[in-house]
Order: sequence, then C-alpha cells, then structure tokens
Amino acid sequence: MKLSSAQSATERALAAIVLTDAVSFSARMSVDEEGTLALIQRDLNLISELCARYGGQVLKSTGDGLLMSFYSAVQAVLCSKEIQKQLAKLAEGLPLEEYLQHRIGIHLGDVLFSHEDVLGNGVNIAARLQTKSAPGGICISQTVYDVVKARVDINVTPLGPLKLKNIQERVTAFQIPPFGQSATMVVSESSAQAGGIPQSPLAIATQALEQDSQIRRIKKLIFGTYQGVWENDPKVLAQFELLSLLEKLHQRHHTLISLEKALQAMASRLNHKEVYLAVTDTILVALEPVYYEAEDAASDSEKTSTAQMREYYREVAHNLSRHADRLRIKKLLYALVHTVWENDPATLSLHTLDDLVADVHQIAPTEADLTYHLERIVKRLNRQNRYTQLALMISEAFHPLYGTSIGFSDKPQEETSLDVSDGSQTMMMGDETSFSEENPTSLTRWEQVELSLENTDAQTDDQRPADGNSDTASAPTKSRDRANLFDLRLEIMRYTNPLRAKILLLSTVRSPFASTPQDWITLKSKSLDDLVQDTFQYCKTFADLESKLTIMCHCVDNVGENIQTAGAILQAMKPFYP
Repeated sequence: MKLSSAQSATERALAAIVLTDAVSFSARMSVDEEGTLALIQRDLNLISELCARYGGQVLKSTGDGLLMSFYSAVQAVLCSKEIQKQLAKLAEGLPLEEYLQHRIGIHLGDVLFSHEDVLGNGVNIAARLQTKSAPGGICISQTVYDVVKARVDINVTPLGPLKLKNIQERVTAFQIPPFGQSATMVVSESSAQAGGIPQSPLAIATQALEQDSQIRRIKKLIFGTYQGVWENDPKVLAQFELLSLLEKLHQRHHTLISLEKALQAMASRLNHKEVYLAVTDTILVALEPVYYEAEDAASDSEKTSTAQMREYYREVAHNLSRHADRLRIKKLLYALVHTVWENDPATLSLHTLDDLVADVHQIAPTEADLTYHLERIVKRLNRQNRYTQLALMISEAFHPLYGTSIGFSDKPQEETSLDVSDGSQTMMMGDETSFSEENPTSLTRWEQVELSLENTDAQTDDQRPADGNSDTASAPTKSRDRANLFDLRLEIMRYTNPLRAKILLLSTVRSPFASTPQDWITLKSKSLDDLVQDTFQYCKTFADLESKLTIMCHCVDNVGENIQTAGAILQAMKPFYP
C-alpha cells in the first residue's frame, strides 16, 4: 500500500479528517498474528483505493487504521459509507475470526499539514470520535452533520454532547449505523422540548445495546462479568433486566478501565474469545458517556462516603476475625471474590480480611447477591453443615452494610461431595478454566479440589487450619517426564493466551519484557517448549517458580492478565516438579 504525499511545507487548511481503526486488533494479533496481518493489509488496501476514488489523501497509517484528509466533508462521508459497505460485503457469511470490523471517525476542522503529517485539534477530535463509533459504523461531529445532512442520505443516531478524552469542550456527535442496519437508537429533540423526561446516559446506553444485533451475547457477557458465572439458560437471563445489570456493574467498577479489564478477563476465558472481545468493545463504547458524566459529578461528599465505607469494612472484618474458625471464613470470602478455592495459608495471608470484605461488598452489593454467591459455593463443598453455619455468620456480619437481614438457607444438608453430573449450566469459574459458551461442562479448579476426603496426614501442623482439619486431601504425586512436554504445552495453550505465557516465561528466565524491538525478536526466536525447558532449568523447585512468576506478574504490563496466565502456567508445570 502506497501512501499519498501530503503538502511538504507547513500549511493550515480546513479539511475533513477521517480516521479508521480495526476492532480488537491487538487481541486478534495475540491469537493469530499471521492471519490478522493478512486481513488488515487487505482491508487497508481497500480503504486506500476508495479514499483515492473519492478524492481524498491517505496521510499515514496507524498500523491498524488510516488517517485520511478530504477537502469536502460530503466526499469524506460518502467514502466512509462506501468503505463500511465494501468491508461488510467481504464479511458476508464468514465467521468473525475470518474478517475484521472497523470503526470510523470524521471531523471537519482547521488542521496543520506539516512534513507529511497532519496535526491539530481537528485530528484529535476525529480520533476520539472514532472510538465512539459502533463496530462497522461511523461517528461524525455536529460540524460534519450540518454540512452533509442536506446532501447525503444518512440515517443517524444523535449521541448528544460527548466529553472526549483530552478535548476541553464537549463535542456533539452522531452515529451512522453499520451497513444494512437501522439507527441503533433515536433521541428525539422535539420530545425533550415537549416536556419529556430526559433519559440518563445509562438508559440511553441500555437502549443502544438492546437494539444491537449481538444483544444475546452482550447480555450474557454482562451477566457473567457481574455474577462471576456463565449462564446460557434464556429463562434465567430473562429474569435480569439489562439496565439493572449495567447499574450494578457501574457501581462495582468506578472507572472505565476497571470495567474494561473485568469484561476482557471474562471474554478471554471463553472458547469464542474473539467474538466476545468485540462484544466487549461494543459495551465499552456504549458506556463511555456514563463514566464521563460520573467523573463530572464527583464531589467531596462522595469521597467522604467512601471513607465511611472503609470504616464499615474494617468493623465487619474485625468481627469476623474474632471467630475461632476465621480461616474457613477467609476461604469462603476468597472463593467468592476470586472464584477459586484456596487452601494455601501463604496465599490466603496475602489478602487481608478488610480487603476481602470490601471486595465481597462490591461483588455482592445487595443481600440477594450475597446469598446467591454463598449458597453456590457452599453446595459444592464436602462439609456443607459447617460452611452453612459460617455463611450465616458472614451474612450477619455484613448486616450493617445492607441494613436488612439476609435470608441465607440454613436447612441441614448431608455432608456429600458435589455431584458433577447434575447437568447444571451455571458454574463457578476458576482462573485456570476455559469452557465453551454452549456446553460449559468442565470442572473448575476449586470444584475439583473440594471433591476430597478428610485426609490430613500429609500436612504439617503449621499448614493446618486452627481446628487441625484440612479441606483437601494431600497425596504424594510422581513428577512427570520433562522430555515429553506435549500435554503441558497443550494445557497452557488451552487455559490461557500462549503469547502472554511466552512473555511471562521469557521475563522469568531473562528480564522483564519491555516490548522493545529486541524483546520481540528474542520472543519470536523461542518456542513455548524452549521457554518451558529454560524455566525448568532456571527454577529448580516449584516454590522458586511460583515466587519468580508472581514477581514478574507485577513487572510486566497487564497485571490482571499476567496473574491469570501465571496461574495457568503453575497449574500446568506443577506435576513436572518432584
């Protein structure tokens, strides 16, 4: 693809700036680098050809998109519509992994052409508008809309005044829907003037998502992120309003970055990872105005309220810490927060009761939520009577946070292990678990751990809980042959991102990965088997491996994903240590 040359001398001009961007490009690259590169090259060539046909200039490539300039806003919009139309036709009948979706942003403004580049506020606004576009759609500013509305047949959705990152004033924008779709929502200005009640940003976002073609997956991903479980049953999902789920997610995740990490963590555990990463982007675009308004509304009183909540959490934690069975209480809280059952005292000691109580309250903001999660955990444990009583006590301790009593079921239950053949579609998720959205039948790590007997002979006194009993059986295992790493490699690739695993292993045996060109060259020269063998040579004991991996999780970018990946690596490599 050959880029057109811009003006060589510095020059100011009024221009329509068009910026394209491929949806979930980085995530797709981590899964299939060669295939994704072939797709983006094909698409950028097509976009470049259409740009020239409509009288525009390609100023530069951004890697997964193009920055283009048009002297006419009408031509810019017509070209962008044709781009999305042609890309949509290329994708007809293909699964999502065989094509890319693109977003487009357009703004008309004063820009500075300088040394084959273009600068200025107009470019920045176009770039921010591109992030507001739906996948396959186009987002235009009010300025562009006013110029083209009488000359181009477009069906738009008003997005209202948007607060754009690093742009001082709000920018009114309009959404042109993806090719073949109607406008996702219509906010009637006349009805507002007629005295109608203005909708909240969250309600507008809900309407947009409900009218999206991927609404079924959108709701499943939102439900799964909020509840920490995957649900396929339409009857169960129908009991939850999308607006209510979004409100609770917003309460739990106070920043858009936090929400993005949570959605991506859930999506990355699914078999249809690429599909749900694209769904994640759709959700985030819809919710951006919600978070911007929340930032504007932040006040000192809210900060005071947060400080008061911390005091409440400390009081609840203090009450729980006084109980003789506080270790099992901590295990229950840890399982609720991290969705894995943990028996290792060293791991549990890294998490204070104060923090666990705060995290539980975020995950379970209502008494019904707390009951739901505790019952789901307890029914999978061998010692249901004991843990039912502890769950009741946790409910009582949390009582001041909710203001009403929590009706946890306290009927006697037999102390039996979980029947894994009950056909349930809903399940607790562990960090090392990958499962199908259609048939989630695989057991999670903590479910497997709890299918155990009351064998405590293999534990030392300092490893036992306060009552001297362990919740897992400890049986000596023979280490596997390191000459054959096929199963190990398969397990790593199944349960986590192979590229992220290679980055962590390389960091462990070399130095923290800094994404420099030399780092990427080194990484490419090493296979996953090579890095695993290097790690075995470098980390002589499993404890050494666990320690070094844990440190590297915090030395390399994307800590949340690193922790999940490290868990999968440790789970896979542990049987190969004596």
